[in-house]
Amino acid sequence: MGAPGGMGNAGTIATLDAAGFTFTNSAGTSTKVTTSAATTFSSIDQGGRYAYGNQPGILQWNLARFGEALLPLVAEDQDEAIEQATEAVRGFAERYSVYFRAGLRAKLGLAEAPDELLHELLALLAEAKPDLTGFFRELAEHARGGPAPLADDWFARWRALDPDPAAMDRVNPVYIPRNHLVEEALDGAVAGDLAPLHALVDVLRNPCEVRPNLERYALPGPGGGFVTFCGT
Repeated sequence: MGAPGGMGNAGTIATLDAAGFTFTNSAGTSTKVTTSAATTFSSIDQGGRYAYGNQPGILQWNLARFGEALLPLVAEDQDEAIEQATEAVRGFAERYSVYFRAGLRAKLGLAEAPDELLHELLALLAEAKPDLTGFFRELAEHARGGPAPLADDWFARWRALDPDPAAMDRVNPVYIPRNHLVEEALDGAVAGDLAPLHALVDVLRNPCEVRPNLERYALPGPGGGFVTFCGT
C-alpha cells in the first residue's frame, strides 16, 4: 500500500466501508471535544480518524483503496495502471475544494463570494455552534430583512453581496433526518410500529418546503453527545 493518496500493489480486492453515520446538528457538536474538526460519533473511533474535519482525507483514502481494486481494469501494465490511478486520486483534494466552496456559496445564495468570507463563516459557526440546519434557513430570512442569526459584522458584509433568499430556500432544508428522529423511527420499527418511520420518510420527501404541523421535525434534538455503535 502506498502513501496516503497514492496507489500500491493491491493483492486483494478492497471494499468501501458503509458503517453507521449521523447528521451533525451544530458546527461544534462532539462527543469528546467542542471543536468542529474533532466532531465524532462512532463508539469505536477513539482517535478521531473519521472525525468531521478528517472526512475529505478519509474520502481520498477510500478512493485510493477503490483505485487499487480497479488497477487490473485501468491498464494491462501494472506500473502504468498505478501511475494513472495515482494521478486521478491526487487530483481529488483540489476538486473537493472547488465543489465544497460552490456548495457553500449556494447555501449562502451567492453566485460568487470571496474565499475569505467563506472561511470566516466556518470559523464563526465553529465558535457560536448554532443549529446548522436552522442557521441557514434563518440566514435566508435575514436576507429578506429579518434579524441576523448571530451578532457579528460578517452578516453585513454578506448582505452587501445581494444574496438570493429564494435560491437559498431551494437548497437549504428545513427538515433533515435528525439523529433523535431516526432513533425514534428505528425504535418503533423494532417494536413493530412503522408509523414513525413512514411519517419521517413522508416529511423528508420535500425537505426544503415548510409545511404546517411539522415543527418537531425542524427542531434540534436533545443536548448531549450522540454515539453510534458498529458491530465491527
